[in-house]
Amino acid sequence: MISVETGVQVTQVNVMTSDNGGLSSEQITELALDKIVRVSQDAPPAIRDQAEAFKEEIRSVIHHYVELTRKEERGTICQMLSTAGHQDTADLVRRL
Repeated sequence: MISVETGVQVTQVNVMTSDNGGLSSEQITELALDKIVRVSQDAPPAIRDQAEAFKEEIRSVIHHYVELTRKEERGTICQMLSTAGHQDTADLVRRL
């Protein structure tokens, strides 16, 4: 039998799918949050509770900025469409 030690650790992988469009802001928030904060179930209760509270604060911040990014991207697209002479399409995008 052949055995090779690589020293590589494989961590948890999350996969999300969506119907009728891209991922929601909540889904994107969860994907980012899973990369930033991990709370061990083996941690002492006081530390685990504090880590969970921190995770909730980070969730709120990430979600806010994901929403802001989407809004700003739509604004940029609208401006580009208007500049290119497609005001009607810009108005449609603005209403999304």
